[in-house]
Amino acid sequence: MLRISIILFNFKINEIMKAVKFMKMCLAAIVMLGFASCGQNEPETPTKVDARDKFVGTYAYEATGSVAVSLGAVNYNIPLDETGTFSISKVGDQDKVALVGYNDTIQAKVSGDQLILESNVINTQYNSIALQLTFSYGQATLSGKQLAWESDVTAYAVYSILAATGTGTVSVVATKK
Repeated sequence: MLRISIILFNFKINEIMKAVKFMKMCLAAIVMLGFASCGQNEPETPTKVDARDKFVGTYAYEATGSVAVSLGAVNYNIPLDETGTFSISKVGDQDKVALVGYNDTIQAKVSGDQLILESNVINTQYNSIALQLTFSYGQATLSGKQLAWESDVTAYAVYSILAATGTGTVSVVATKK
C-alpha cells in the first residue's frame, strides 16, 4: 500500500511539474510577443517643408533684351540690359514670395521648381524719352542655384508731343549667392 501511495505521489508531482513547465513557456511566449510588438516611435506628424525655402536668398542677375519704339520718323531700339542683385523673401500665404530689387518688387507664386511671376509696371527714362514699361513675366525656373525667365515687354513712350507703343523681350539669368 505504501508502494501505491508513493507511485500516486510521484504521478501527482510529475503532473504538477508538467503544468508549471507549460506555464513558464506560456509566460515566456507572452513576454517575447510583448517585446516584439514594441517598435521605434515615429513622429506624430511629419514636418511639412515650406516649398518657398529653396527660393529664399540673394541673387546676382544679368538681364538682356530691348524694346523697339517708333517716335515719329525715328526708330529706337531701347536696351534693357542690366546687372545687379535682388533678394527673394517669403510673403503671406504658403506659396507667395517677393523678388525685391529687380524692377522694384515682383510678387510670385511658388509651384514646384517654378515661380509664377506677376506682371509689373515701371516708369523710367531713356535719352529724354519717358517710358512706361509693362513686363509680362510668366514663369521663372529654378535649376540648382540658377533662376531664369523671359519676359515680354510692352512700352508706352512719350517724347515732347509724340507718343508711341513698342514691344520687346528681356531674358534674366540669376544665380543664388
